[in-house]
Amino acid sequence: MKKKLLSLLLALTVVFSISTVSFAAYETSIPLSAQGNSSNLIYIKRPQSLSGSTSDKTYTISAIGTQNTKIRVYKQTNGDSCSLVKSEKQIGASGLFSTVVDLSSSNNTFVIYAENGTNNQVVKIQISKVKKSTVDKLKSVTVNVLNFLK
Repeated sequence: MKKKLLSLLLALTVVFSISTVSFAAYETSIPLSAQGNSSNLIYIKRPQSLSGSTSDKTYTISAIGTQNTKIRVYKQTNGDSCSLVKSEKQIGASGLFSTVVDLSSSNNTFVIYAENGTNNQVVKIQISKVKKSTVDKLKSVTVNVLNFLK
């Protein structure tokens, strides 16, 4: 009797562990040309216009969205290929999503992939990394109305 009970417990453990592993898999790369079938799962808040610039080595991407939406962040590596840089996160009850990405070159293209059930949304974001000296030069420029009137 003990052997049958132990065998049953072992079989149930194997069945439940296999089903859990099968749901955890997702794509580690997607094409830059990927398209979604929805446009209302997430709304990107930062950057405001789907492009931004910074002199920092990192950039914070934030969004609001539907609860239980799963989000993955990919970065363009070469040509039309994008590799996973931030693994899957799920939007909670607050509806807020935020992640910090590393910037490696002057132009960085990120693909935000959101999924909720059968709906998915793809948002492309361009972040430019500028040199600190360029930012300092821009800060030193002063513009006033009198310069335009002359």
